[in-house]
Parts: sequence; structure tokens; C-alpha cells
Amino acid sequence: MSVDVAMTPAPAAPRVEWGGWVFPRWNDPRLPFAALLTLYGVLGFTFFGFNRSPGQMAFLVVSGTLLDAALGWLLKRQKVVPLSAYISCCSLALLLNYSHASTLLWLPVWLAIGSKYVLTFQGRHVFNPSMFAVAVSLLVTRELITAAPAYQWANGEVALSAFIVMAALVLFFFRVGRGWLVVSFLGFYALQTALRAFILRHHLPPEVLFLGTLGAPSFFIFVFYMLTDPATSPGTRKGQVLLALAITCVDLVLHLKESVYTFFYAALTVATCRFVFMHARAAWRAGGRESLRRLGSPDVLRRVGVVGGLG
Repeated sequence: MSVDVAMTPAPAAPRVEWGGWVFPRWNDPRLPFAALLTLYGVLGFTFFGFNRSPGQMAFLVVSGTLLDAALGWLLKRQKVVPLSAYISCCSLALLLNYSHASTLLWLPVWLAIGSKYVLTFQGRHVFNPSMFAVAVSLLVTRELITAAPAYQWANGEVALSAFIVMAALVLFFFRVGRGWLVVSFLGFYALQTALRAFILRHHLPPEVLFLGTLGAPSFFIFVFYMLTDPATSPGTRKGQVLLALAITCVDLVLHLKESVYTFFYAALTVATCRFVFMHARAAWRAGGRESLRRLGSPDVLRRVGVVGGLG
């Protein structure tokens, strides 16, 4: 009997322990992921002319990894090398523009890392950390933290998009078991873009909308590096297709009010609905009194207190 890899959740990569610390193994799919995002950052500061400094990216990465390691020890008594935090902070450095003041760097870092310890269900985080931090930062700060300007990719937008896609396909895409999620999302989103192009045909050439939407590096970073997170996405074929359809439909509704980076807001909306549904279903099955007891447990209060105090 054959097994469909795309329907099977990706197994956790084996880890090694040394001196009480847990290190990722060499075949951990997050390692090439981290290397690619680092390469994008290096290219951005040396070739594409990002309007941020290498020091700001270094601050994001160092502060985020230290915060993750500290919270892991304080709240879970775990000594884990914060590779996931490194990946999340690299994404923040690529996708957010924080040139107004370096002190603003703390907000997306706190949102990304803190969400892993507070917004959880049965001990696992529900929101992709970088997606959560990007969407919430854009929503609550308005002009103080904005999406990275389109001109930062202007020296090679199409070439970089192709590189992002090919690197993802070759290095780790087929290892995380999220093929149905990516393929269905790209299909649904292409149809949605075609519908918007038809509606706007008298105001905007269709090819401009297609190239501007489906050719942007930020779009492919979202699709291949956030959407496919095994920890926060379904492992079954049906779940992946439904998630792709839900994000696409919410994105279409959001385009009535906003036209830039709505896929981040759509993903946040769908993840929030999923988070509330999972907790509501668990509360219904366990009974109201039991669910309240769990919400008021010392562990939950400690996590909320520590992360909220830092905020």
C-alpha cells in the first residue's frame, strides 16, 4: 500500500543533546531554510539596497534568539538552540520596514517570540510566529512599522522570486509534507487574482495586477516559508486544501478595504478563527468549569505574566 507523502505530517527532525542543550541534526529541514533567509538578507544589504542597516537585522536576530532561549528556560526548563526564532527574525528583517527608529525593533520580536508561549493549544503554538508579528505590527503601528517598500526588490524582483521558489523546492519543500497546501493556495490565489483583474479591467491592465501580486518576492516568502510551517499548518490533504481556500476567500474580502499585503491579514484572521475554534471545542468537551480551571492554571498565568511583563 502506497503512502501519500503530502498527506502525512512531516516527522520531527531528530535532535542531539550536548551539555544539557538540544541541537538540531544536520538533516533538519530548518537549516537550509535559515541559510536561505540569511542569504536573502545579505543580498538585500549588498545588492538590492535595503533601506535598513545590517546592524538592525543583526539586532533583530540576536534579540529574538536570546529571548526565545530565555523564555524556553524560564517557562519550560528547556535548553534548545533557538533555530526557529532565528528563522522568524530573519523573515521580520526581510519583510518589515522599521527605519523610523531602531527601538521599534523590539515590538515585532516580542510579538513573534511571545506568541509561541502564550497563544498555544495543548502545548503547541497555533500562529506562525513571523506571520503573526508581521500582521499585528502592520495593524497596530500604522506608519511607524510598515511593509518593506517594493523598490527594495527593484534590482531583480523576478529573478529573486524565481530563486526563492527554486531554492524552496530543491532544499526543503518536499521534506515538510505541505505540497497540497502550496499547490492549492497558488491555484486558488491565481483564480482570485484573475477575478480581481476582470473587475478592475477598466482601471488597471490585468498583466500589471498579476505581475505585481504573483511576482513579488514577499508573496513567495509568505507561501513557501510561512504557510508551510509544519507546526502551524494541517498535515492532511483535506485540511491543507481547506486552509488554502479559507485564506484566499478572506483575502478577497479584505481587498475591498486594502490592497497591500492582505495575505498576511488573511492568514492572521484564519489562524485566529482556528485558535478560537480549537479552544471552544475543547471547552465544550471538557465542560465549562474544567476549561476555566485550565485557563487559570499556574502554568498559563506564569506564561502570560512573563511575556506580558516583557511587553
